[in-house]
Amino acid sequence: MMTPSEVNQCEYSVLIRTFNSAPTLPQTLVSLKRQSKPPRQYIFVDSGSTDQTLACVPPQSLVHRYVGNEFNYSEALNQGLRLVLTDYVLIISSHTELANPEAASYVLNVLNSNPGIGAAYFYGDNTGSLRHELIDRHNFTGFNGLYNTCAVIKVSLLKKRMFRPEVFSAEDQEWAGWLFAAENQAVARVSGAGLLVNNPRSDSLKKKLNEYVSVAYFTNRKLLEWSHITSLLNHAIRRGTGIGIEKRKYYLLLSVRLTLCHFFRPSGRSRYF
Repeated sequence: MMTPSEVNQCEYSVLIRTFNSAPTLPQTLVSLKRQSKPPRQYIFVDSGSTDQTLACVPPQSLVHRYVGNEFNYSEALNQGLRLVLTDYVLIISSHTELANPEAASYVLNVLNSNPGIGAAYFYGDNTGSLRHELIDRHNFTGFNGLYNTCAVIKVSLLKKRMFRPEVFSAEDQEWAGWLFAAENQAVARVSGAGLLVNNPRSDSLKKKLNEYVSVAYFTNRKLLEWSHITSLLNHAIRRGTGIGIEKRKYYLLLSVRLTLCHFFRPSGRSRYF
């Protein structure tokens, strides 16, 4: 294991959560190896893989077995973050690729040259050259603050305040809200990085509902206002809008769950994917 004195300023570690990730992890690692500025350190938080996942990890990687009776995204990240020795960490899912070999270098330059930017994440717009826009407390919606599928964050900020385990979904958005409010920092949203998300499991209705409810309760309380809930309910029941049955079901369930947030603190379980 490296000591802090061996780690140079402005280098980055990669933190990857894994669980039976053998079908997708190799491509993730290939894309990282092809970066013009490759990572200094690989850290894997594995929650009990039974396939060939751990055989895929690069030599000298740190493999941490997740500690806990029940998987929790925030806690998995936090356990891995305690092992990071570099100034920056790239949190990337085991089913995600960065096709542009200059992506990591671009982000590190942005973060290192702008003390007011605390993190950056790669956006799904892969057209054009590498570029970024800033998200801060003025244009933060609760959904555009950070994307832990592929994000680079200043470790000093994560050491100051890690992810909250009670935030059962969208922990990245809640952390971004803290960054904007408490630290008055911005986040760079980066396009043109060739972000490829090869998620073998499609987003379920439950996952979509959990993310929205978590954002509403922990990050953007305006989404709990009765006017907003009423608007969602209208989408669910109003005729002639061209909205399909599945979308109507989503709006109906969402309005019910947001209503319940006024009386009970929401909870949920993290499901690894």
